[in-house]
Amino acid sequence: MNWSRPGPADDYLFPVHSSAPLCAVLTLGAACHRGTNPDAGLSPATLVSGQASIPYPPDLYSRRLEGEVMLYLVVDSTGLVVRDSTRIAKSSGQAAFDAAALEAAPGLHFSPAHRGAAPVMAPIQVPIRFTLPDSVKKIRGHQ
Repeated sequence: MNWSRPGPADDYLFPVHSSAPLCAVLTLGAACHRGTNPDAGLSPATLVSGQASIPYPPDLYSRRLEGEVMLYLVVDSTGLVVRDSTRIAKSSGQAAFDAAALEAAPGLHFSPAHRGAAPVMAPIQVPIRFTLPDSVKKIRGHQ
């Protein structure tokens, strides 16, 4: 299989549990990398919405930093992340964002990729976006 060119991403919003006084929001999207594929009947895995709960790193929240981590992982034919398959495809530049995304990855749930009607194991790249709510961004702008 050739998984070389990114496909479209679908974004989902999830609340982030944090010990910070204000609630942050995490945007999590899934984009399957596809290319010229001899298995033309393959449809990519998609994230099941409402499943993620990724803590916003408290230090980065208090410093009002945002970031995105691109994870590479493999989704099995039942929609679960294959153990030990998760890697950082592109770092956010902040070790705490990268670590939070890696720690949360095994808990993500997907609708598996399909070849025809049969569910199959397939790789996927998932952007994890740590985004502050507008109310916190306004506070940051006035400090």
